[in-house]
Amino acid sequence: MKLSHRIENAICIVHVRDDITWQNAEDFRFYVQLLTEDHHPQAIIVNLEEVRKIDSSGIGVLYSLYKSSHKRDIRWMLCQLSNDVAEVLLSIGLDKTFTFYETEEDALAELQEAL
Repeated sequence: MKLSHRIENAICIVHVRDDITWQNAEDFRFYVQLLTEDHHPQAIIVNLEEVRKIDSSGIGVLYSLYKSSHKRDIRWMLCQLSNDVAEVLLSIGLDKTFTFYETEEDALAELQEAL
């Protein structure tokens, strides 16, 4: 799984450059957990622009990371979802859990107003 990140003003932006499936969901979990432990961000933006598919394992990891981060008052946002990924997440009601943004810039702008 190809992952990268950058930190901007206590906001961690994670770029996922692969599908999130049972084959790599735990790699994603481990990566994000280390980021939160090492950097203690106030928010995490996950850029899903290059993710074309997410399965139940990927959804489970996203939700689990959200729950553990939420307990530590870390805000979660998802941006640049493909139509297929958005459709899957919307069909199971995760738009009530996560905030979706068209672009990374939109998510950053809202966070910078709030922080």
